[in-house]
Parts: sequence; C-alpha cells; structure tokens
Amino acid sequence: MLPKNLSKMRKLRKLVIGSDNYIYINMEDPKLTHMPMGIGELTCLKQLSTFVVSQLSDSAGIQELEKLDHLEGELTINGIQNVVDHRDAYKANLRSKENLSCLDLRWPGGWSDVEIECNNSKDVLEALQPHSVEHLRIYGYPGAMLPGWVGSSTALPKLTSLGLYNMPNVEGWSSECLLLPSCLQNLYLYNCPKLKLPTPLPSSITRLTVGKGNDPSLESVENLHNLSDLRITGFDQVETLPEAPLRNLTRLQVLEICNCDKLKRLPTELENLSTVTTLFIYRCGGLESLTEGLRNLTSLEGLRMANCGSLKSLSESSLQHLTALQKLDIWDCPELEIMSMDFQHLISLEDLLLDWLPQLMSLPEEIKHVRRLQTLDIRVCKNLRKLPEWLLELPALTSLRVLQCHPELHRRCEDWNRIPLLRVENRVEF
Repeated sequence: MLPKNLSKMRKLRKLVIGSDNYIYINMEDPKLTHMPMGIGELTCLKQLSTFVVSQLSDSAGIQELEKLDHLEGELTINGIQNVVDHRDAYKANLRSKENLSCLDLRWPGGWSDVEIECNNSKDVLEALQPHSVEHLRIYGYPGAMLPGWVGSSTALPKLTSLGLYNMPNVEGWSSECLLLPSCLQNLYLYNCPKLKLPTPLPSSITRLTVGKGNDPSLESVENLHNLSDLRITGFDQVETLPEAPLRNLTRLQVLEICNCDKLKRLPTELENLSTVTTLFIYRCGGLESLTEGLRNLTSLEGLRMANCGSLKSLSESSLQHLTALQKLDIWDCPELEIMSMDFQHLISLEDLLLDWLPQLMSLPEEIKHVRRLQTLDIRVCKNLRKLPEWLLELPALTSLRVLQCHPELHRRCEDWNRIPLLRVENRVEF
C-alpha cells in the first residue's frame, strides 16, 4: 500500500512499484490494491511503473493520470475493469504523454477468478489510445472487437512490439482496413482463439509467439520470410501441428514448441529448417519419438528436451547430422532410451545436461567419443551409482556437476575433487 500523503511529494520524479515490473508476462501485485487520491498532483513525475484502478471510494481514479504529462518509459495500468465511465479514461489523456515508450493495459482475465463484463470495455480501450508507443501489451480484454488504434500503422507508426493475451472473445478489429505497422518486429498472441489477424502481416516481423488456440494466426506464419524466432505454445488438444507455418522460413534460428500435451509427432517440415540454431521442446507429454524431424538441422547448436514423459527414442538418424550441436539438455524424460543414443556423431558437443532421469543407471559409453565435451551436468538421477573411468580421458572436460543423485555416486565423486584441472561440484541438495 502506498502512503496516503504521497501527493505532498510534489518534486517526486520516479515511483517504481514492485519487483516484477520488468518480467515478460508478469502478474499485477495483489498487495497493491489502489492508488492514493491526489497522485495526479505529482506533476514532476517522470517514471510511474504501475497505476492501479480500484473500486474503493478513497482511491485515485484513472483520470488522475491527466496531468502527468512528463511520464516516460514504461507504464502499466491494472484493474481497467474498474473504469466505470469511459470518459474518465479519456481524461487520463494518454495521447499527450509523448515520452511513453511501453504501455501495458490489464484486465484480470486469464490469471484471475474475477468475472468481468464487457459492457464498456471497447469504449474504455478506445479512450486509452496512447501517443505513439513502441511496445504495447494488452491482457484480459473482454470485448469482441479491438479498437482500430490497437496495432494500427496510422495510430502507432513506431510500434515494434505488440502483445495480446487472454482474450477469449476477441474476433478482430473494428476497422476493416487495419494494417499493422511496417516496423513491427515482435508479435505475441496467447489465448485469443477467435482472433483473425489482419493480412498481410508485415514482413518486418522477426519474432512471433502464438499459443493456446491461435490456429488462424498460425496460417499467416508461412509468409513471414524474415522470421527468426518462432514459439508455439499451449496447443494442448492437438496431436499434430500444421505443416504450412514452417514452410519458407529460411531465416528461422529459434524454434520453441511447448505445452502441447497431446502432440504425438513433430511437423515433418521441421526437416527443412536448416538455419535453426536453437530448438526447445518441453512439456509435450504425448510426444513419443524424435526419429524424424532432426535430420537436416545441420546448423543446430542448442537442443533442449524437457518434461516429455512419453518420449522414448532418439534414433541414430536423428543425431548423425547434428554435427554443429554444442549444448544438449535432457530433462525429465523418464522413458527415453538414453543408452541407445548415438552420441558419437555429436562432435561439437561442449555442454551436456542430464536431469531427472530415473532410468539412467550408467552413462552411455558413446559419450567417450565426444572429445570436445567441457561441462557434464548430472542432476536428480537417483539410480546412477558411479561414473566411468573413461570420463577422465575426455581431453576438454573441465567441469563436472553432480546434484541430488544416489548417495553412493556422491561418495565416489569425492575422489574426483582431487583430479587436476577438473572443477567438481558435488552436492546432495540443491
């Protein structure tokens, strides 16, 4: 709670609230329920991280932002569902705040049990049009149509990043001729299952995140020829992902597929993404095999597989062409047949993480052919009792970490502490 006499601090220039204001998708601080009345008198204020709109009678309304024309940087407005009259939102006068670069507008939808009505939501959002921000994120908007200014190349010509989250009712924009800005680089869409994006999407987009039911938006990915970072998340009811989005992505470097619980196989188009350097696959509980899809990823430098409870195999054909792979993480894949993995083809591997693998009783002997391995990290492998002596023959190995494994393994690792040039971290507890 902020002090009630805050309005007397007339020369205050910076008011940063909470420690989570710079986290990518952060929650509103439940401890901050309202703003003190009179905060609008702090006309010297240049930085206000968060403004909370409340129903409390002794709290500041959103209209108290009106005089704060010197605000710059980032501003988050929480509790917009409490704006009863859209004219109060107009009085906030966000259009006059020329130095704001990042604006977050938040309804409680998606991360709250609060049921909100959408009676005046479109009018309120219409009234909150900013001057010309570079980054815009809107959370939980309950309406069916977005105002035309949201993401508009005319209203926000400098917009480089747009995020729309948890809008189950949104179908599109009120303006049929909407064009997203040609300078837009980052587009984030999550839980907007009915949303149809304006087409064509600007070719300037280099980073795209789509999640939880944005199937129509995936259809547009194919034409984003400059896309370098694609994250697909939350498609928890599909067994296969559409192939089209991965076609023609000749500049894609980072691909992340996560929270797709029923996914049984990776798209076959994955094989054509020869430019991908980083591949993350996690929380895909139905995925059983990676025998296809990795063959032509000759530029792949980092591969992480985590929380894939049904994953059983990584065949030789999957690994033999990954000659550029430098970092491999395998975490919580209890069915994976690690002993059958052909590590000898991973000639560039420098960093190997084996985490939460109860099936691991010994290290695969093929690892001894990985001559560039520098770091071996073994965590929560409860049935691994000893390490092979051939580990000492790896010429580049300088770091060994063993955490929360079998007690016998920890006792044996005490002797490894005396090996010159090998830094050993041996801990029973994290």
